[in-house]
Amino acid sequence: MIIERADADDLGVILALRTEASEWLAQRGIDQWAVAWPTPEEQNRRILASIEAGETWVIRDENEATMATVALDTFSDPRLWTPEEQADPAMYMHRLIVRRKHAGLGTEIMDWASHRAHRLGLHWLRIDVWTDNVGLHNYYLHNGFKHVRTLGLADYPSGALSQRSGSQPN
Repeated sequence: MIIERADADDLGVILALRTEASEWLAQRGIDQWAVAWPTPEEQNRRILASIEAGETWVIRDENEATMATVALDTFSDPRLWTPEEQADPAMYMHRLIVRRKHAGLGTEIMDWASHRAHRLGLHWLRIDVWTDNVGLHNYYLHNGFKHVRTLGLADYPSGALSQRSGSQPN
């Protein structure tokens, strides 16, 4: 597993990973990522901005084929996290997407992200996930995250908040 920062040339493969994941989810009756949020143009702009900021990573195999992607940053959305939580240093994980043929790799990526947070002196690895994707909530709980709360925001679909210690794996 090779983890490296994404560059602008990776945007196409990252969008393809997202499309692949949304199709897999749709086959299971889950509407997560069925529509680009908030618009396709804004979604692509946000992903490219994350790449350009050095916050998006790609995970490749030994043949340099992309197996997964993840974005990590330290921006704490004030609509989601309380002032007290924002004061506690954390890394925020977004867009963890693993190609289906590499299912199981997500656990290793989360462990890597937790260790990265710890090395940077951050106490938490936090996520906000699709509010009604209960299977995804359980996946993160199984990987050492603790549910913080679920928000019902009309304008934001990912209100299920969880965190795990930014140190050792679960």
